[in-house]
Amino acid sequence: MVKDLNDELFSKEIFDYKDPENAPLLIKKDTIIEFWVTWCPHCQAMIPRYEKLSEEYPDIDCFRIELEQHPELAKPFGVESFPTFIFMKPDGKMEKWVGEVPEQELADMTKKAFDLK
Repeated sequence: MVKDLNDELFSKEIFDYKDPENAPLLIKKDTIIEFWVTWCPHCQAMIPRYEKLSEEYPDIDCFRIELEQHPELAKPFGVESFPTFIFMKPDGKMEKWVGEVPEQELADMTKKAFDLK
């Protein structure tokens, strides 16, 4: 299940976005964050694909942030386009993917980012 993040939940689940340079990363397992906007057709197309991915990989935390409501949460990641996916490991390693992708490509990116088979 994909969980929507707001400012408060982001600070509890990911890190303190107000001080990203000094804030410890709080994630305990592999995590994906999608940055999106409601009016974007590419973002809309990704909703069922991302939901399906989250069901197929229950050991990965999947989050979504609506950028018009929470633009400040995109700054630490340098998000300028949408949809943008951030793949994060608990050790701090991150990868970024921008744009709409087919379902299989999203799964392949996830497997690659988290060394899954």
